Amino acid sequence: MTKLIITQNLITDINQIKSEIDINESVTSISLEEFSANNTATLFQSDNFQFVSDSFVTYSDLKKMSYDFNEKYIFQVKKNNLKTFSAVSELIETYYPENKKSTEIYPWDLVNIIFSIQKKLKNETIDKYCNDETVFKQFLSYFNKELQRLLLIYKFDEKKVAEILSEKVDYKYELAQKRRDKLNVKDIENSLGMIYKIEKLNTLSSFNQENAKRFVVSIKNLLQF
Repeated sequence: MTKLIITQNLITDINQIKSEIDINESVTSISLEEFSANNTATLFQSDNFQFVSDSFVTYSDLKKMSYDFNEKYIFQVKKNNLKTFSAVSELIETYYPENKKSTEIYPWDLVNIIFSIQKKLKNETIDKYCNDETVFKQFLSYFNKELQRLLLIYKFDEKKVAEILSEKVDYKYELAQKRRDKLNVKDIENSLGMIYKIEKLNTLSSFNQENAKRFVVSIKNLLQF
């Protein structure tokens, strides 16, 4: 799994923050040039983590190199570029060593929690997405598209689904295929029905935080595997 360090200032010595990014093993520091030179499937593979210490990277940079996010690399990413990594959210771990309390919870983080029986819903996560109507709507929009993609993959090939949803075939589809193997069509359809009901309820009456929280808890109980 790939680790991302979210920082505004490059960190050159990984040993200063090893304890903060959950690493006990030795880490090799390399330059971006060295990383780029190893741009083959066999050379990417390493038993230990390798840390690109001299440059920030973006999702676009790594995608152009056909980088496999299952590999053991540590990259530094600016906060405003983190959202572009949403397509590979389940293949990365993010860390904020400059200020651990500032860790943000993105919609895809909540979706990953919902699907995972091993991940628990924390109060701060529920509060972030259920106490504000605009934030809750943003989550529902993201989650709805995730479920639509998942449902369509039961019926069509990836290329057709991407055409229907006006998007590219990327890591989102690899993730959807894994989830499809663990779920069934009925649960996905019921989940989409639950989204429709909560959206209708919010339209007909004022936004209710408790309804939003019950929705998130209920849909996790339905979909977690």
